[in-house]
Amino acid sequence: MHMLIRVVSEAHGAEEATGIARSLFEGEYAQLCPEFDYGKLMTEGGRWSQSFPESIQNEGSIRADSEIGNELIENAWVSTTRELTRRMAVIRKGFEQFTDKELLEGRRVEAEVEPWNPLGLAQNEEEFYDSYTTDVRYAMYCVGDYAGTVYYLYNGYGTAIRNHSEYEQLLEEIATDDTDNEDHSFFVTPIDVHY
Repeated sequence: MHMLIRVVSEAHGAEEATGIARSLFEGEYAQLCPEFDYGKLMTEGGRWSQSFPESIQNEGSIRADSEIGNELIENAWVSTTRELTRRMAVIRKGFEQFTDKELLEGRRVEAEVEPWNPLGLAQNEEEFYDSYTTDVRYAMYCVGDYAGTVYYLYNGYGTAIRNHSEYEQLLEEIATDDTDNEDHSFFVTPIDVHY
C-alpha cells in the first residue's frame, strides 16, 4: 500500500531535514520494498510531488511552522485518527461478536462492521476507499504497532505519533521552536512509502 507520510524533524535547514527523513527509510527496511517505491522523496519526483509547492519539490522539506507545514502535519494527524478509529471499530465489534477462544484460535476472524462506514466517517460508499480489513487480529496488530499503514505522522527518529498527547506535544514544540539545538528548527518532509 502506498502512503504519503510526513516526518517532522529538527534540522539546521531543509536539506538536512530531507537527509534525516531519507535515512529513516533506508537500510534494513529498504530491502522489503522496491527501491523506486520506498522512501521516495518529493525531490525525486514521487507520485504526489506535483501537488506540493515548488519549495518542497526542490528541497524535499519545509519549515513546520509555515502555513504549508502546519497543513501537512494537520492532514497527517487527521488521516492517522481516521485509520485508528476504523481499526478500533473492528476491534470493538470483534470483542462483542467472538469469544476469547474464537479470537485466539480462529484462522481469520472477521468482524461484522459496515466496511465503508464503520463510524460515520464517509457519507456514502462512493466516498470511501477501503484501505483496511475487518480482521480483528490484524486491526489489533495495526493499532499496537509503532509504524505502518495506520500512522501518517512520524518524528525525526522514525517513531509514529500515535496518540493525541504526543501530537499536542509536537505542536507545542513547533510553536515554541523548542529544539535541542538553538540553530535548529522543525521541518516537515513528505515521503511516499510502500508498506
